[in-house]
Amino acid sequence: MALLSALLAIVPAVAAAEKYAVIAAGSSGFMNYRHQADACHAYHLMLKSGVPADNIILMMQDDVASSSENPFPGQLFNKPGENPPDVYKGCKVDYSGDIVTASLFQHVLTGDAKQAKGKVLKSGPSDTVFVNFVDHGGPGIVAFPNGPVLTVKQLSQTLKTMQSKHMFKQMVFYMEACESGSMFPDLTENGKILAVTASNADESSWGTYCGDEAMVKGKNVGSCLGDLFSVNWMQDDDLGLFSSETFKSQISKVTKLTNKSHVCSFGDKTFVDETIGSVEALAAAGSPSVSLPDASRGAVDARDIYLTQAMWAWTHAADEESKKKAWKRLVGIMKDREADEALFDGLAAAACADVSSQDLIQCQKKFFSDRMEMSDMDCHHELTHAVHEHCPASKFHNSAGGWNGFNMKFAQVLLNMCEGKDFLGKSTAQLLDLVHMHCAQASRSRTQQGTQLEMVV
Repeated sequence: MALLSALLAIVPAVAAAEKYAVIAAGSSGFMNYRHQADACHAYHLMLKSGVPADNIILMMQDDVASSSENPFPGQLFNKPGENPPDVYKGCKVDYSGDIVTASLFQHVLTGDAKQAKGKVLKSGPSDTVFVNFVDHGGPGIVAFPNGPVLTVKQLSQTLKTMQSKHMFKQMVFYMEACESGSMFPDLTENGKILAVTASNADESSWGTYCGDEAMVKGKNVGSCLGDLFSVNWMQDDDLGLFSSETFKSQISKVTKLTNKSHVCSFGDKTFVDETIGSVEALAAAGSPSVSLPDASRGAVDARDIYLTQAMWAWTHAADEESKKKAWKRLVGIMKDREADEALFDGLAAAACADVSSQDLIQCQKKFFSDRMEMSDMDCHHELTHAVHEHCPASKFHNSAGGWNGFNMKFAQVLLNMCEGKDFLGKSTAQLLDLVHMHCAQASRSRTQQGTQLEMVV
């Protein structure tokens, strides 16, 4: 008996299963209001569902609530109305400002406290984890407000590290971004990770409650209040059906409601028939048949939100000074879009330069417009990071480097170049040289363009 007692004393007790959540918004600036509103709404839902505050990690730039453009200083709203909840109230941000990077996101997810220098996931093999990312994206990339983009190569490595460290029993990853369906190619049917994305690998996601629909308490906020996929799943969670609705039911419902893009699911679907509360937490039971409101009012293609909101601001300007400011932003956005199109069109043309003259035009069209599938993650990673580091930033798109919410769709051009290396007769190093050269040319052109714009406006 004494021996048994001694053995029991040195055997660690089996820890009770816990629930964790990581929420990240990857943009900055008032025109990206919707991302931080989404993130704060998600934070409150985790609390409401019963996830302990200590087990929730939220990272975002946190510059929108305090923006001079915000008609409700210190507040954020994720839906319109006369009395919608202020989702910023009580929203505890763990990481904000210039430390919010793709690297930090990876360190948080993999539990690397030494590198993160703050709160990280401490989940174990019996725990469940919910991850929510909202921001801009492109084929194989998603954005962060500081530093380089997060590539599909990096995300795949991060998820594999989490698996190897046995950091969860089950994990659900909801991603809101354009071409977000391109970010989970390595998930397996038995890897215990279920990813649900706002769009497939070939299309934009959509913002919603934009333009005239962004009305809160009789005022127009002046920026989209939410993202369509995110608003749909969160309005469903707002019903409090965590203990009765399954992931399968929610995904089906949100897929129908997100009618501007194609919601996709990847990975392990063996637990889709479990309740949402199995990963988030348990709350009051209810009927999962409750219908959700149509959140697609004022929906806008995420690629065009900067442009449409600038146009809205110009047409609705209250005075001459506001109109002039809005016009400057509108013209700057259009010029930057033209410059981005020229940059990547030029890259495709340069990649095809050694192709025979009779095939040259067809080659340029192929590498600029085709939708090849990715296999060479290393090349894609190198080229996308080169664009961030060497191409000009756009102040009109709140970009921290060469990528922005509009031009991230052209990551497909880089993907095509990597997949077509043999056809083009070029190595990754040679393709990198092309990116460096065209980024340098674009930087000089953007500087001249900015000077001309200042003179004209």
